[in-house]
Amino acid sequence: MSALATFKATFQDRMDGLCLLCLGGFMAALARSGLYWYFLNPKFSPVTLGAGVLLCLAGLGLVLRPMPGRTTPMRLWRQAALLAFLSLAATAWGQAASEPLPGALNPASAENAALAPEEEAPVDPRPVRDGKEYVRLNLAELYIMLDKGRTDYPERFALRAVVSRTPQLDGRGHVLLKRTAVVCCLADSMELSFATRGQGLDGLKSGDWVEVFGHLTPMEPKGADKGLIKAAPKGEGPSLSLTNPKFRIEADAVVPIKGPDFPYLFEFKEEPPFAW
Repeated sequence: MSALATFKATFQDRMDGLCLLCLGGFMAALARSGLYWYFLNPKFSPVTLGAGVLLCLAGLGLVLRPMPGRTTPMRLWRQAALLAFLSLAATAWGQAASEPLPGALNPASAENAALAPEEEAPVDPRPVRDGKEYVRLNLAELYIMLDKGRTDYPERFALRAVVSRTPQLDGRGHVLLKRTAVVCCLADSMELSFATRGQGLDGLKSGDWVEVFGHLTPMEPKGADKGLIKAAPKGEGPSLSLTNPKFRIEADAVVPIKGPDFPYLFEFKEEPPFAW
């Protein structure tokens, strides 16, 4: 068999090998990058890395020692589909890399605090302000407890959040306090928020970070608060945006703060000491 005939007979094996090499290389590179948590839970990165290495080895074997065989339409379709998937994946990676989110270059691990280190734990988890004791927690922890129908949430609490304002909310004396909670990966994140009114909100701008000392009061969706939730601004993708429809935060005091280096929430507890 001539060299040309041999190449034709082994072409599809070589193509399969190249496809596996590209897929394995992409998986291994993604697992080692700081963008892995955009797409998958970081605790799976070692599995993805191992699978990528194995695919590279299998692909290398097909490239170096291909077996002669017939060219079939099914194999061509399979290779085309895989190459199309790799093109889309590479495009998504390129977009994520060109517009990095805060902290995105930090290697992540969902199993420890290094995943999204915000700041050191507060010195005092139960600060006293104006003679009243507050419990520090994060906004997602409060939201989750309410969503589960819990009634044992702290009566008075302190939490950090970013401010969002709209003319519609301003006209009703409210701002929105929000945080993004990452349950698995960024693609599975939720932007949780509370309509908020009370002391210290005047002069704040959208994007300002604050620590709010406050308490909850029930909303009246069929009364004075009708349409308030619809006036809340929608979050930016890929997060699903949810504003609590039953409770608002009444701010007793608001303290402007420096935003955390990594603004996303990964840890949620339902009893003290909270993650804050």
